[in-house]
Amino acid sequence: MGLAHPLSSLSRQRSAALPDVAEIVDGFRRYELLIRASAIAFRVLLALIPFSLFTLALAGTLGLDSLWSDHLAPEISPKVSPAVFEILDTTARKVLAERQLFWMTVGFALLVWELSAATRAVMRSFDVIYGTDKMRPIGLRSVWLALASGLCILGSAAALQLGPLALDGPLGAIARYLIAAALLWLAVALLVRFAPQEPQPLGWVSFGTTVVVAAWLITWTVYGLYLTHIADPGSAFGAFAAIIVLLSFLQLSASVLLGGALSDALIRKAVTGDRQGK
Repeated sequence: MGLAHPLSSLSRQRSAALPDVAEIVDGFRRYELLIRASAIAFRVLLALIPFSLFTLALAGTLGLDSLWSDHLAPEISPKVSPAVFEILDTTARKVLAERQLFWMTVGFALLVWELSAATRAVMRSFDVIYGTDKMRPIGLRSVWLALASGLCILGSAAALQLGPLALDGPLGAIARYLIAAALLWLAVALLVRFAPQEPQPLGWVSFGTTVVVAAWLITWTVYGLYLTHIADPGSAFGAFAAIIVLLSFLQLSASVLLGGALSDALIRKAVTGDRQGK
């Protein structure tokens, strides 16, 4: 009981200190967060290519060639033009049959490099937001953070997209969203806790992380509805639109992450009078 009062008091202080829209907009302008979000989104987009080829190579090595021919290809074929599908199909079959070792090594190395670059962009942005804006050498922190958070986000996406194969119906949908939310929460918590130069207090990590995860689930659901009900990648216009929407989605996701950290920093400053909230 002795701990309940301070915790509830801090919760009330956080609610009372929520920043208004003008403060958020000013923070985005002052710290150039939209530009930083674009850099993060670009690096993540580049990482998607070696990730796809690495996944195909791994499937070929494990003898899971049917993953492409029986599951992925039939899903992709109706949604793209015949010329685009022919290129995708030829590339996939070559990776599955001939270049497993190359893409399992070089592809994985490129994937880690691009994810680490995106993580370093996040780390630099957090340093600016939390007031620890000092140059630091590139270390292994960005690598393990990229791999750990990337696996959590991948698992979350798999729970949402592939979950119906195992968990169907209304209760299954609830379970899938809970699993996805838990994995996203862990991914963001790792970034918020360890990406800044100085590890952030656990109490504040949970608050900022929850805000980001809630916003991510909303934006990811909207993007999923676009892909399944609105997008028409089979046409030339639809293919270009899909690329633009994907970039916009990645930038929005990065902006949400940085916006959550910015809100967290502003609330800490209002509650404690110190940007680090210590």
